[in-house]
Amino acid sequence: MAISAAAFAAQGTFSGGGDEAGRVIVQLPPSPPPAGTSSFAAATPAAASFSTTVGGFTYDWTALQAAIDTDTEVPNGYFIVGNATDPGYLFAYQKGAFGIDRVTPLASASKWFAGTLAMRMAQAGIVSLEDPMRPPLAFWTTTGTKKDVRLKHALSMTSGFNANPLVGGCQLLPGLTLYNCAKDIHNLRYDSLRPGNAPGAQYSYGPHGIQVAAAYLEAKDTSLAPGTLPVRERNIHELFAQHVTMPLGMTNTTWYNPATSPPTNPWIAGGAFSTPRDYAKLLRALLGGSFIADMATFTQQRTAGLTRLFVPASAANWEYALGSFVECDTPSLCATSKINSSPGAYGWTGWIDRKTGYYALIATEISTGGDRKGVELEQVMQNLIETAIATRTPSS
Repeated sequence: MAISAAAFAAQGTFSGGGDEAGRVIVQLPPSPPPAGTSSFAAATPAAASFSTTVGGFTYDWTALQAAIDTDTEVPNGYFIVGNATDPGYLFAYQKGAFGIDRVTPLASASKWFAGTLAMRMAQAGIVSLEDPMRPPLAFWTTTGTKKDVRLKHALSMTSGFNANPLVGGCQLLPGLTLYNCAKDIHNLRYDSLRPGNAPGAQYSYGPHGIQVAAAYLEAKDTSLAPGTLPVRERNIHELFAQHVTMPLGMTNTTWYNPATSPPTNPWIAGGAFSTPRDYAKLLRALLGGSFIADMATFTQQRTAGLTRLFVPASAANWEYALGSFVECDTPSLCATSKINSSPGAYGWTGWIDRKTGYYALIATEISTGGDRKGVELEQVMQNLIETAIATRTPSS
């Protein structure tokens, strides 16, 4: 894929209409370095040959490893490329002090978890993407356009919330409950503040819709937590484990800092932690197409042609699905794109390419400019991975 490696501010600098364009959302790291800086060494020594043999084919990863090594803005990271059929990785590389089992904050790479959980619960017959917020969220209004918000809107940044992603917000208050946080978001001015923001009318990237979606999933579930007195419905952490992490063997993935206790109001859009080994399991499962049977619904663009408010400045050509971006060079190409990704503010970036048939992960933690760097390096890696796959040779 030949997307330019422009600066990507997926969680930092936003563009859109109105006087508030360019605000910085609370979940973002500092702004990217000034334009003109280069992340690649001017002079690079010749790279040693690096190849792997997997599934009867030999892959030459020399160029990919060299690109990773010469990127001066990513001093530490773990990099994985795999496919849906071979149990081993096609490429796995540790740069610096970043092991495959390092537990790392994901920032907005957490959003793919929310979409995955919703699709798994839909697959189990518990929810539908067309579900309205009420009655599970009993406080939800029955008047105005806000009453028409569906689960699909909340997961796709088209709910009509997030039109003004101000600093702060109840998603950053772990002592609340998801239910009460969703109620706080619901009570934000909506029809009166922005009459045009009916669900499905605007695309606005931010945390509020995802938080509401999680509250709905938790409230909609009717399964009981075993061994509890009094008996109660499962919380979002238990649902995530039941439907996602346990089936995939993701033993070090949580929607909170594992050094703390599970919050009753986890930050769904940006508060998860995982390891390279765990996250690669999710990517492999999504690429395989059986973990989520309806991948077409899960990965399709849902923001084409909509008014854009507070969207990632350097993802202006990309559309949004359910917890992931649909990558494309121009908006018109997103309708047929097979690449979905979920970048995070600290550079953690995972993606699947259903056309070429691989998944890949940049696992890193960069305190400054990671939101830009993750996708910048991803674009470089995509071309090199495609070339390595296209030029693989039979091993016998």
